[in-house]
Amino acid sequence: MASVGDTDNPFAALLQQAADAPANGISKQLIEFILLFTLNKDVDHSRKHSVLCLADVVVADNTDNMGTLNEDLVAHALFERLMINDLAQYLVTPFQSTQGKDEALQRHSMKYLHGAFNRCESKLQKPNISERDKKDCEKILKLIFNNASTCMRQPDLFLPQIFHLQWLDLFDQADEHDTSVQEFLIRVCDKVLEEDEQELEALGALKAIFYPMLRFLQKQLVKDNLITIRKNLFWILGYFVREKRAGMLGELLIDYTTPNPKAKGGDYMTTLFGQLLCVSIMPKTQSAPYEFFRDISLVSQQTDPSLWQLLAHHQQQIFLLIKQLLVQTPETKRKTLQWIANCLDANVARGHLWSTINLNMQQTVHSTASDAFMTSLSAVLMRLCAPLCVPGMKVLMVDPTYCAVSTIEERRAKGVSMLKAYEETCLLPAEEGEQRLTAAKYNFITEIFYLAHKAFELGNRACIERMTRMMRELQTTQTAYQEVATRDPNNDLTKNLLRMLQEQMQQVLCIRNGLAEPENDAAILRFFEASAIWLTEIAMMPRESYEAALDKKDFAPQLLRNLELLSETPPFVAPYMKSVPENIIDNIAAYLNFCRNFSGDQFIQMYTTSHDAFFKMILLFMGSSELVKNPHLRAKLADALEFLLPTQISGSNRKAFITHVFDNHPDRLQVVRSLLNVFVSIEMTGQSVQFEQKFNYRRPMYAIMEFLWTKQEHIECFRLLASEAEANMEAIEPPIFLRFINLLINDAIFLLDESLSNLEQIKQLQRAQDNGEWNNLSHSERQQQTTNLQHLGMLARFDNILGRDTINILKLLTTEIKSIFCHNSMVDRIAAMLNYFLLHLVGPQRERFKVKDKKEFEFDPAQTVLEIAHIYINLSTDNSFCLAVSQDGRSYSDQLFGYAENILIRIGGGQLIGDMAEFAAKVQKMGADYKEEQELLADAPEEYLDPIISTLMTDPVVLPSSKVTVDRSTIARHLLSDQTDPFNREPLTMDKVKSNEALKQQIEQWIEGKRSAAREKS
Repeated sequence: MASVGDTDNPFAALLQQAADAPANGISKQLIEFILLFTLNKDVDHSRKHSVLCLADVVVADNTDNMGTLNEDLVAHALFERLMINDLAQYLVTPFQSTQGKDEALQRHSMKYLHGAFNRCESKLQKPNISERDKKDCEKILKLIFNNASTCMRQPDLFLPQIFHLQWLDLFDQADEHDTSVQEFLIRVCDKVLEEDEQELEALGALKAIFYPMLRFLQKQLVKDNLITIRKNLFWILGYFVREKRAGMLGELLIDYTTPNPKAKGGDYMTTLFGQLLCVSIMPKTQSAPYEFFRDISLVSQQTDPSLWQLLAHHQQQIFLLIKQLLVQTPETKRKTLQWIANCLDANVARGHLWSTINLNMQQTVHSTASDAFMTSLSAVLMRLCAPLCVPGMKVLMVDPTYCAVSTIEERRAKGVSMLKAYEETCLLPAEEGEQRLTAAKYNFITEIFYLAHKAFELGNRACIERMTRMMRELQTTQTAYQEVATRDPNNDLTKNLLRMLQEQMQQVLCIRNGLAEPENDAAILRFFEASAIWLTEIAMMPRESYEAALDKKDFAPQLLRNLELLSETPPFVAPYMKSVPENIIDNIAAYLNFCRNFSGDQFIQMYTTSHDAFFKMILLFMGSSELVKNPHLRAKLADALEFLLPTQISGSNRKAFITHVFDNHPDRLQVVRSLLNVFVSIEMTGQSVQFEQKFNYRRPMYAIMEFLWTKQEHIECFRLLASEAEANMEAIEPPIFLRFINLLINDAIFLLDESLSNLEQIKQLQRAQDNGEWNNLSHSERQQQTTNLQHLGMLARFDNILGRDTINILKLLTTEIKSIFCHNSMVDRIAAMLNYFLLHLVGPQRERFKVKDKKEFEFDPAQTVLEIAHIYINLSTDNSFCLAVSQDGRSYSDQLFGYAENILIRIGGGQLIGDMAEFAAKVQKMGADYKEEQELLADAPEEYLDPIISTLMTDPVVLPSSKVTVDRSTIARHLLSDQTDPFNREPLTMDKVKSNEALKQQIEQWIEGKRSAAREKS
């Protein structure tokens, strides 16, 4: 490089004058100590550290009088020092020492300037520094930042230096105790902002330097997993967000990781934040390989605590990064919330991933983010929601009207980031064109609450659905493998099935362990406990509190009132319940049901306060259509309630669970009514509930009822509901207990019919297979027959399990409650049902249903016969029941109980054998007496007969619209399941029918006349 001190340099004289002028001079000693160069040709080899002698580069410094250099000259010298490529030729080292050599020879401008900044700051920190030195240090700092700003704004001047790599080295080499890099970065960025008139230009200059660094880090991330990820990655990213003074850097980071506005859900995975969120136990993308749990045992429920630890640490670091962005500046907060909201909106299709029929799976998988990404985003948001949970309970500041805000302008004005919150399906429907309530403004707590629930819905819930499906496939493969391995463990099919089984098990374990990481699980639990408390509080807000909230336009509950549940529906239901999204309850139910997959120390142990919160919320919402319109959602709450049973759950890996909510919770006595309400509502939807879905709804309800029957105070609740029903048999709305037992009987009849039909077909297929008839079929026909057999087996299994549970509940109910079953509107149905069951299970045709492997189909006819016998005996004290049994023309005969006695003797019926014999004798006698009476009344006039069942009426009533006269018991039974006039389909309730007293009196007189004539004759 040409020396500025050369004789042909036109600026030499000017610079010489500057060197001679000490007025604005800077101490040469400080320059050498901080900037590590000198302009003095007379080299002092006694100095303690190495410096560069730039006398030949700038101008010779022979003016040693004042011991200073002019500030302009130092500025020029510093700039020239940054431009030199070969520094070694200017190096001056002390005798017998190389101290400071590396610092003096630092070729990277930004690293050199940072070192100079450090040395200057260390000088300023000395307690005995003089005022003159302090001023000189300030001047040098100014020169350092001027030159650093030039490097940032005009990097091309310093080619071939690459500043983003220099910054990366600075970030990389610093540690948590070194704050100098952070301070240097902030002050350099401040200088860039100061020197560029337009803020956008300054931001552009910073992006030109730091975007390549972020791209470099992101490129490395693509190849990393939980184990190989760069250890100080979050430390490096922290430089952009740690300081509130560096808001521009936070904006730069969030801008870099934001995809274009029309990005699909999957596009978010290719951003920097997306790559971070994709690092998990699960595969990064839906099509990526499963990396963990390769070496697995087919019998173990495997977890890996070390993987959990890595995942928890990684998700905690992402959370801290996002949290720092949210608190850095209002603009970084706005942009970060918008990133999350846009990402959730772009991935909304994940919420329908497994439930939508005829969906192009591949297309959906590639257009939405992966399970790993979405569950990690959910984990981050759960951690952000920690202040909402116990003990802080800021959840009480969440406003329930958030999802009512519809227009873009209103969203901006009120602070709503979620793009389509107003499209959420809510607990109660709004009327067509109804303007729902909104608050004046929505706080950050409200925002993060709804975002977290949406993330769980699209992340964890969709992932749980996937895992459930995969576990079913795994079970099918395992069954096939066991069958083949038993016959020939070494053939190719066995080996292929084993490989498939191991692959499927690896996939299930990766997903399950990704979902069940303990730290995240604890955060989810606390958040859902807080959500359950919030739901209960908003649902039970008193009218006066709501009116006060209406005045303030702030509907958050604010206080924890913890009111007692005095009825199935609160006395006042606030209109804002039309804005509360279903996904809050759906998420809680899905989480509790997911917990079934864990046993022993793997099971997620909940702390006791959460039991109370979940129990109260479930009781309140499960039983009330005034709070939750969707009966399917209420049925899911029954499923969640089963999780709280302190017993073994069917289909669960759980061994034990300790809770006292059914014994000690102040609202526990509401559980029976709430449960019966949801049981009945499933049938009253007017929808076609698929059988398997109905099976899944009913099963947990029966389990809860069976448990409740072990508690005397809950048995008393059943009794009270039965008494209430008997007192209101003709109410406009049929009593809940009456509708409940009517459905029980309907279900039992349907299930046994279906089960026996399927078992009969199974037996025929099994016989054909055993006889070799399948050998004559083509390959495709044999496959079809195998498929038919498996399908029939599945249906029979469902029928038998649910049928057994239904009969068991009837047995339990009839031990304590008898009269309502023997009411004239019910007694004929239950008698006919029991006779029908018994005839098929013990009669001459029972061999038709004798299949191989009864246990495989859950078919246990002996146990069913015992339970039916118990029901007979439970009701045997009521004469109307005994008479109804004898008058069932479809299934009853004098031989029926003889068949039953033979079977009871074979299966060890014990005391039941004698009891059934006594009951049979009583039924036979009452049947004979009734037959004699019927023969006496056989010639009854047509107008005395019920037009529906053609029996003599005892309490005739007139139907208001059709004007037809029927017996009261007949129409009461009809209205239990169909509230219309059977003759013209007009709406009808029992309170509308009118007694036909005149006809009743005529019938009674006619009967008495017949009886008198018979007595006289005898």
